Amino acid sequence: MTDCTYQYAADGTERTCPRPSADGHDRCVFHLSPAEREADGPDAPTLREAFLADVDADDPARREYVGVHVRDLDLSALVVDGHDVGPVAFRDVTVEGTLDLSGAVLAHPLVVEDSRVGHLDASDATFEMDVTVDESTLGAATDLSTCVRAKRASFERSLRLHATRLEGSAEFAAASVDGWLNVDGVTVAGRAHFPRVVVDTAQFAATTFAAGAEFAGADCETATFDGVTVPEGATLDLSAASISRLRVLPDDSTDCLLADADVAAGWLGQPEDTAAFYDLTDATVGDVDLDCDPETFDRYRFYRTRFDGFPFASYRGVLRANRWRIHEYAGDPATETDVESLERTYLEAKQGASGIGDGETASLFFVEELRYQRRRYAAHALDPSHSTWHRGDAVVRWLTNVFLDAVAGFGERPQRTVALSAAVILASALVYPATAGLAAGSDVVRYATHGPSAVVDGLYFSVVTFATLGLGDVHPVGSLGRFVAASEGLAGALLTAIFVFSLGRRVTR
Repeated sequence: MTDCTYQYAADGTERTCPRPSADGHDRCVFHLSPAEREADGPDAPTLREAFLADVDADDPARREYVGVHVRDLDLSALVVDGHDVGPVAFRDVTVEGTLDLSGAVLAHPLVVEDSRVGHLDASDATFEMDVTVDESTLGAATDLSTCVRAKRASFERSLRLHATRLEGSAEFAAASVDGWLNVDGVTVAGRAHFPRVVVDTAQFAATTFAAGAEFAGADCETATFDGVTVPEGATLDLSAASISRLRVLPDDSTDCLLADADVAAGWLGQPEDTAAFYDLTDATVGDVDLDCDPETFDRYRFYRTRFDGFPFASYRGVLRANRWRIHEYAGDPATETDVESLERTYLEAKQGASGIGDGETASLFFVEELRYQRRRYAAHALDPSHSTWHRGDAVVRWLTNVFLDAVAGFGERPQRTVALSAAVILASALVYPATAGLAAGSDVVRYATHGPSAVVDGLYFSVVTFATLGLGDVHPVGSLGRFVAASEGLAGALLTAIFVFSLGRRVTR
């Protein structure tokens, strides 16, 4: 048996294929054309058998395949563990159909470089060393079906795709990468499907997801999407993902779905000339930085969002400019709002701010929470499907809510109580001389007899009555005056109690 005569250039030098030639040919079975292989008939050695022989050979150069053109290459369910840890490399290789690695166990690094593969199937495969796909094309431009399938595949080192074009969809459902998942300069013409993928560190740089990308349920220690492009109408779907550190900086306008996600830390950025929208409905957000100002804060949707270490104090100016509204969203929301969920939204925000000791922000979210609670009471009161007792109770609660907001801003604005107290005192002072008057000793003070100076006595009696001192030196004459005094005394006791409560809340915050 003679050696293969196929020559190729590698690292600037001419090399000759180290494999034995096929029977009746001067080239090995890999370097025959597909037509020559088919002409040899069904009894000719198959590519699979030849590959196994290369694995068992002592010469690691036999695991480097250069200039190969095959219809299909079936390496499924093989255990590839040669005498060393040299790579299995496919360079300048064309596989018209399927390169099938499904169920295989590869103990060598795998390199696919400058190659064209119609379909790569690595489902349920285990790669114990690094896997690299560089400057290659997978799939056909006329077919957007799945061109890469690695469902439940296990990459125990790293998976790197560089300067590669995927003409169809990529399916990596439930795959795991123990080290780096590095996708750089890649275009995925179909759908990028990575649901429930488990990755230590994922980095997507300068990558185009022409039909969007799904990472729903992904579990990542670190995930970076830097300079990625997702066209209008598609999404970068990170819903229900658990990511310890997330960085997103799209290259163009992007919708990023983070519903139900858990993001412990990171940065959500904005492209220079367009807008990225982040829907954080039902997500849990930790120490995450937002690339926003008062005009762009509505690109981030916080709706039923839980906060676990979010730095509210860093965005106090932005929140104030947006009237502490965090649910308003300029993008296309995945779910519509309702009153009860809005109440919960601000409850979660209040608890999140309290959890980091930001009492000032927590108090303002508390006010928003109770205002949406008031809307809920109104909706229940007007809903004929509820019982009469329930609707009546909702009316009472609505009135109480309105009163507490007007009088003290739900205990967060004691200055309102002071202003209302001053108004009650002054109004009562003006009323007393206008009734039957005030008896001061033997004198009865009224506007008719004392003119404007009667206000001084009225103010004195009003202050004493409001403070419930009851000195008795001045008292109202007539039933109307006594009714006003009794009402002022009740109002004074109530407003004083509310003021002390509100002031206490402010001090403890």
